[in-house]
Amino acid sequence: VSCTTLWYGYQKGVLAMETKEIVMNQIILRVESILDETQLEILQSAITIVLHDYDVLDQKHELVAYDNYDQFLMEQYYAALKVEGKSMRTITRYMDQIKMMMTWTQKPLRDMRAEDIRYYLAVYQQKRGICNNTLDGMRRCICAFYSWCEYAGYIDKSPARRIKQIKHKVVQEPALTQGEIEQAMLNCRCLRDKAIISFMYETGARVSEVAAVKISDIDFRERTVLLHGKGDKDRIAMFTDRAELYLRKYLENRDQCSDRLFVSKYKNQPLSAHGIESIVHKLGERSGIERLHPHRFRVSRITHLIDRGMPIQDVQILAGHTNINTTQGYYRNTISNIKYSYKRAAQ
Repeated sequence: VSCTTLWYGYQKGVLAMETKEIVMNQIILRVESILDETQLEILQSAITIVLHDYDVLDQKHELVAYDNYDQFLMEQYYAALKVEGKSMRTITRYMDQIKMMMTWTQKPLRDMRAEDIRYYLAVYQQKRGICNNTLDGMRRCICAFYSWCEYAGYIDKSPARRIKQIKHKVVQEPALTQGEIEQAMLNCRCLRDKAIISFMYETGARVSEVAAVKISDIDFRERTVLLHGKGDKDRIAMFTDRAELYLRKYLENRDQCSDRLFVSKYKNQPLSAHGIESIVHKLGERSGIERLHPHRFRVSRITHLIDRGMPIQDVQILAGHTNINTTQGYYRNTISNIKYSYKRAAQ
């Protein structure tokens, strides 16, 4: 890759992003490994306030060399995502998709055209045999990157603007019935797994949130738990006396060497989201429930709460959804519910 030369503050159009923002991003990159998300937000706010009344100028009057301009863009994009409060899982997914496109196309990011992106997606799908749903996820990551590039001033117009959404069939798995949930509970092989299933269902928590819960987050007196959601958005979820019973028994019989709520059976290490997914998948095989995974418990709880008359606005808060349309999308209505509503309204 040839060396690309950049002027800071002198070559108009090469770097339209303000020098202040570049300085801020560079500082974030240098300290992000030693600070948590909250500290990074405080630092970002402090830098913004301090630099507000100042003009930041490059005093070197010389060329600044970058071995790879694509690498420069990636670093700036990474810093921007961190400042926006995106989770590391989301950031990793976005960055991996852009790196993979760079590897396949062998073309500088600024020189990419809409035709190049279409060709890349088509060839990738043909060679890897991925479904349209996965392909559209790749498209969204690429569009997000180029939208940022355009907004930040690195390119005049995003080439991804002309890449339309890839049509794909949305498969909505049905909510679990109460009988299926009981079947899963009966096939749990240890007290810990029963505690996980009952807790995950009753709180409607995401699997990543379940894995992150600490013992100190639980309030048994109020039967509530502090969940650490996406984008560092904490919320309170609730559970019933049944989940409380399993949690108390589980905690009484496990080694208290970790502050995490759920740990592995042998090394007492905190269970990861992947570990919980594996437990649920194997449980589904033993229970005869097809495609059982943690997200189905979340969908089921949201559906059951709405079916039992809980206002969808309240369910939205419990689920941690910013948009009520997201909550509506989780709801799985049934033909029996529709028939009941019709008969009641038609009388």
